[in-house]
Amino acid sequence: MFDAIKLTRNCLRCKHLSATVKREVPSRTRRLRNMSSHKKSTKMPKAQDKSAQVAQANTCLKQANVASSEAESPGTNMDSEGIIKAIDDLKTALKGDNAKLQQNIDHLGHEINGKLDNIATEVQGLAERVDERKTQLKVLDLESRSRRNNVRVFGVPEGKEGNSTTQYIETFLRSQLQLPEDLDLNIQRAHRTLATKPPPDSPPRAIIVNFLEFSTKEKILREVWKKGKIQVGSSTIHFDHDYAPEIVKKRREYNVIKKALKAKGIRFQTPFTNMRIHWESGTRTYSSAREAYNELKRRGIQSEEPVTADGGSRAEWSLRERLGWQPADSSGAAVALRAKNKLQDFQRSIAE
Repeated sequence: MFDAIKLTRNCLRCKHLSATVKREVPSRTRRLRNMSSHKKSTKMPKAQDKSAQVAQANTCLKQANVASSEAESPGTNMDSEGIIKAIDDLKTALKGDNAKLQQNIDHLGHEINGKLDNIATEVQGLAERVDERKTQLKVLDLESRSRRNNVRVFGVPEGKEGNSTTQYIETFLRSQLQLPEDLDLNIQRAHRTLATKPPPDSPPRAIIVNFLEFSTKEKILREVWKKGKIQVGSSTIHFDHDYAPEIVKKRREYNVIKKALKAKGIRFQTPFTNMRIHWESGTRTYSSAREAYNELKRRGIQSEEPVTADGGSRAEWSLRERLGWQPADSSGAAVALRAKNKLQDFQRSIAE
């Protein structure tokens, strides 16, 4: 292509030279005819040179026409068609890439939507568990309030109460405690716990005593704790608040702590689910057996590691929480069943 353009430029210069020669040849020819023969003979080489230049210009014109025809030849058209075909191929490839990109975007969108659905399901499950927890706490609070005026008496041998548990408890309290004679105990009811009767060699069931007034119950417990140990024959009698089963399990976690404190002669109390220890430096209250255990360990007091309400150590429970494990009885159905049983026990206690 560049050679054709160069040749065309040369031919154009030749064409200009040919035109110039054509203008000059007639005039010079006439002058040459009038010249003498001897001069004519001497001037012939110059005329021949001009003719040669004209022939060269014509040759250049022919070559330019050939180059122009070659520029318009099918080969050039074929090159243009190749470029157009390449552009079409590029468009097709871009369309294919766009389709793949759109497929990837759609796949990513579906994957994100699936993960969002899983997150929504997990959040809903957490919300349900929170609601179950709130319901369980409400039931626990209701049950605790219903037991507010109750006292549990431990250690009374089976059958010792005779035909009337209420009469036996009132007589026992007046004989063992320093109570005013005019104090009306107002015992509403007294009965053994609802568990099945144990074998002869097993610990006896506790007796639940319900007082009409909360102040009377508090006065009885103060007198019992003031006296300390109550012994009836070979049996040691203990008194305590009537806690819900969940609270009792929580309080049992302190058993190993109590044992270690008793061995050291350190005074302590266990109000509700807390532990109050009377140290020489002052009294401190701990909200969990693990917290109290860490305090004993820090002070150099040897104690067994407390056991949680579900039967495992605190370390095991922490591991379960980190791994996402759940106890077998923590399902929604189990929680609902426990709540139903609590309500039935509450209704039964009211009916009695």
